[in-house]
Amino acid sequence: MIRAVVIIHDQATLQQTTATLHSMCTQVEVTEVCDSIRTGIAAINARQPDMVILEIQLADGSGFDLLNHFGKPDFKLIILSTYMEYAVKAIKYNATDFLVKPFEAEELVMAVNKAAEQISYEEKLQFRHLEERMKSLGKVDKITLKTSDQLYIVNLADIIYLEAYGNYTTFYLENDRKILVVKPLRDFEESLVDRGFFRIHKSYVINVNKMSHFDKKDGGFVIMSNRSEIPVASRKRDMLFEIFNEIG
Repeated sequence: MIRAVVIIHDQATLQQTTATLHSMCTQVEVTEVCDSIRTGIAAINARQPDMVILEIQLADGSGFDLLNHFGKPDFKLIILSTYMEYAVKAIKYNATDFLVKPFEAEELVMAVNKAAEQISYEEKLQFRHLEERMKSLGKVDKITLKTSDQLYIVNLADIIYLEAYGNYTTFYLENDRKILVVKPLRDFEESLVDRGFFRIHKSYVINVNKMSHFDKKDGGFVIMSNRSEIPVASRKRDMLFEIFNEIG
């Protein structure tokens, strides 16, 4: 499933959007619905969505102000507006699509399908990179982590998994150690996926060499070497099973 946050102020547009997603986009799970910059930022931080459907005219300002909070968004973006002149600005925010209100249900479906294809393509690329690096899992490598008042040099082999919350990332290490870094997970993902790590969920990147086993309960969890249960996004399961087979 593609996890989506819908941020729309206009009630008619909101009703049309959610109804279309429910009836015609069965691959999408709407995890939260909001109508303002404040609630939208909180929802994105908490839900870590794959996709955001965002209206420009919100209850407390512009949707672009919301996007500025995230810098380089870690989600696919579909923008809605009554005004066509915002389309050029939407491109600058790397929006997957821009829909002019009022729009037809089929237009929204096409935009969602385009975002889904982009998500699938990027995840396949990530998996290919991981496959290419599987042979070097045992290689000693290091990463520098900077907290508010400390600088750590950490062996990658000591990292069990990373957990995201908004613009913060927690590194869970061997011997029950934790390091909280004031950087979003996406800032680490690109360098780590080529070094034996896999983004198994929007909120988690795991060290595949620290996996213990897979538990099918409640949709699926990977049990890590420290006995932590990490949820597996449904569309990542097949990739995960291939990784288990590669390691085996």
